[in-house]
Amino acid sequence: MSVYKRKSSPYWHFDFVWQGRRFHGSTGCKGKREALRHEEVERAKARAGGNERPPITLDEACGLYQDKVEELPSWPTTRYIIDALIAGLGAGALLSQINQRELLHYFSKRRDGRSNASVNREIEVCRAMWRWAGKARYDVGEMPDWGALMLKVPNKDPRELSALEETNLFGEIRTDLFSFCEFALKTGWRRSEVLGLRWSDLDMARGIATTRIKGGDVVKRPLTQEMVLIIANQPKAGPFVFTYVAARTKPALTDKLGRKQPARKKGERYPMTAQVLRGPWAAAKAAAGVENFRFHDLRHTRGTRILRATGNLAAAKEALKHRSIKTTLRYAHATDDDVRNALEASDSRPIPDRKAGGAKKAK
Repeated sequence: MSVYKRKSSPYWHFDFVWQGRRFHGSTGCKGKREALRHEEVERAKARAGGNERPPITLDEACGLYQDKVEELPSWPTTRYIIDALIAGLGAGALLSQINQRELLHYFSKRRDGRSNASVNREIEVCRAMWRWAGKARYDVGEMPDWGALMLKVPNKDPRELSALEETNLFGEIRTDLFSFCEFALKTGWRRSEVLGLRWSDLDMARGIATTRIKGGDVVKRPLTQEMVLIIANQPKAGPFVFTYVAARTKPALTDKLGRKQPARKKGERYPMTAQVLRGPWAAAKAAAGVENFRFHDLRHTRGTRILRATGNLAAAKEALKHRSIKTTLRYAHATDDDVRNALEASDSRPIPDRKAGGAKKAK
């Protein structure tokens, strides 16, 4: 056996020979399974001999990818995805040894309670992480067939919040979360962009916000008077504009995914997070009877309303900061009322009365 435990140490050790050279030492692992993975990393390094691409573990690859994307607004979601990936496949697993079957099994389990679109976003993050490790000249083995892992997502129009649904839903939203949700609806910004809005991003006199959007670009966005008023009414409780009131006192802890959660004191304000919003948002939808509606659909609602009010695709594209006009075209769908109104508007010419001789007699 190439891994063993010494009586004088709580850790497993490795000891093997490659091409006449002995490699040995402590794995730093207290569990045998983790020790065997560590030993495989050492064996891969020995085989590489400095001339081939070095191996990289899943944990190391995730850390490498974190350095690249940590400053993006989407980082909280990306972090959740890679934390779950490490928990599911093992921090010490080598990327070069994670095969298609393992990934297929992992993502099939991730479908439990999640939409196909949500699982596909996780697959896209994994693909980007794998490719980034490959570009850094690490050994990632045979690149997985990411396209084969993607799940089918029905092609349907973006969900729009009706006027009645809006009244009912916002009537149920928790008071300290109301402004955050209202601002998201009025701006059409992504949730991460609203979460990341800082006081230092704002030029209130000119009605301008400078924000980082999906993909990392920094852009300037105009604010309407209503948006400025929402911001002006927020209490300044730190660098972020939108905050919430802690419902209970909690000690600092590390959750099951290894994320450090800071302490919370009841009644104090803290920066808004996606986790804080999740429960109250679901409760508000249930109380209002609003079904099949995600928080991101507030953005879809704003996009649809802009197009319906103006018919200006270019303005809608700029307001939502889409990279491609094709994305904006998704909001140009027609509702039943739109079609009905169009039919009625085009039906202005009366049909001749048959009795008045307007129609030819059949021979």
